[in-house]
Amino acid sequence: MTTATNRLIVLLCLMMCFIGLNSCVTTSGAVGASAIKAPYARMATYKTYAWFQQQPVAEPNYEKGYNANLDRHIRRAVEEELQERGYRKVESNPDVLVAYDVSVSVPEEKDKPENFSTGFGYSYGYMSGYRYNYGHADMPGYRSVDLFKQGTLIIDLISPQSKMLLWRGWAEGGIPNFKAGYKQVQNQVEKVFVELES
Repeated sequence: MTTATNRLIVLLCLMMCFIGLNSCVTTSGAVGASAIKAPYARMATYKTYAWFQQQPVAEPNYEKGYNANLDRHIRRAVEEELQERGYRKVESNPDVLVAYDVSVSVPEEKDKPENFSTGFGYSYGYMSGYRYNYGHADMPGYRSVDLFKQGTLIIDLISPQSKMLLWRGWAEGGIPNFKAGYKQVQNQVEKVFVELES
């Protein structure tokens, strides 16, 4: 090979590395949505829903910098998105129960495993007085709430009969500001529910 050919090969290799590195940098910070589904879930057959817990089971205890309005914003956005997708809210015998969490970073002494049901952890939902207790057996790719990046919105659909998780969707780091307004929350909830259709 000639010196010019060698230089051309080296230049092409450097360009490919730069393009590959550049694409990693631009996508790694992007906030996207993902979902997992239990093998026994029949998502297309579910048409009605109710909240897993309509009222807090404990007194809300917000850390500094967190806002009680976030609970209202998420609930409103979830109900609107489900309605748009043909779901109907009912008082009894729902096809699915709905719960949400937003992952929160807290000191280790507050996030002790003995304080939570297996697979759960400290979260915005917990601060809002919620402490969900449902199973997640046979759920491929499952991870507990405290293993998600801070600000990750997590929406769960649960079987009312077995209290097992049927579907989980999340927007990684989608709500980094816990004083987020309704439009920001609605945008993240919509991203999560797009995964329900896939």
